[in-house]
Amino acid sequence: MKDFILKYLFRINPNTPGQPLLKSFNLLFPEATNVDWSKEKEGHFEVIFRINGNELIAWFELSGKWLKTETNCKIEMLDNSIREKLETFGQIMSSIFIEKSDCLPSYEFIIRDHFQVRHIFITDLEGNITERRNFDEGELL
Repeated sequence: MKDFILKYLFRINPNTPGQPLLKSFNLLFPEATNVDWSKEKEGHFEVIFRINGNELIAWFELSGKWLKTETNCKIEMLDNSIREKLETFGQIMSSIFIEKSDCLPSYEFIIRDHFQVRHIFITDLEGNITERRNFDEGELL
């Protein structure tokens, strides 16, 4: 109800980020186009945008602190050595490059095995697996 009152009576959109957050975003991603903001339940803001034709998703605190960015990668963009390591487990269906404010960059892959079961693989930048779980059940393997 509060959001309705703010949005329609006072013409204030509660899902719009404030100036500190916008400034931080513009400094980090000055080439961003097709920018779409949303406020998450935890109070963080999520922004989906494009740079050079690639889709990215970033998360920020209201203060403007950057938390994480995920970049959707085409399979062809991956280094051959990474692809070769992961293709031994099955078909790579999607790949995401992940940068977080509190840890080293990584990749997340969804791979479908020869039984048509999907798995999530988290790897380091060389393609070494650091975590693996069943996609549908979320359990660690």
